[in-house]
Amino acid sequence: MINPALFTSNKELWETPQEFFDNLDNKYHFTWDLAASDTNHKCPSYFTEEDNSLKQDWHKLKGNLFLNPPYGRNIKVWVEKAYNESILRGGGAHCVANPLQNGYELLA
Repeated sequence: MINPALFTSNKELWETPQEFFDNLDNKYHFTWDLAASDTNHKCPSYFTEEDNSLKQDWHKLKGNLFLNPPYGRNIKVWVEKAYNESILRGGGAHCVANPLQNGYELLA
């Protein structure tokens, strides 16, 4: 069941809960946070809104990639980008946190 509260905020940018990220990072050892800010990035390398992650070539990045996309009507664009880049990449972990559930779900 989709949590209706997810559709009630004007805010699209939410920080990934640290415990959630840490549990994944212990397994995948992420090197890139693909949708972050200077204050909430989870990896040493990251793209901010100003970097426009959707225009970057994720498949050329080294290491495992983490994505908690901005919530909102454009989430489909982020999921499509992640799918297409994972095909081009052909290996490594490419994890997407799914905000459309109660809590978080991992799409790997």
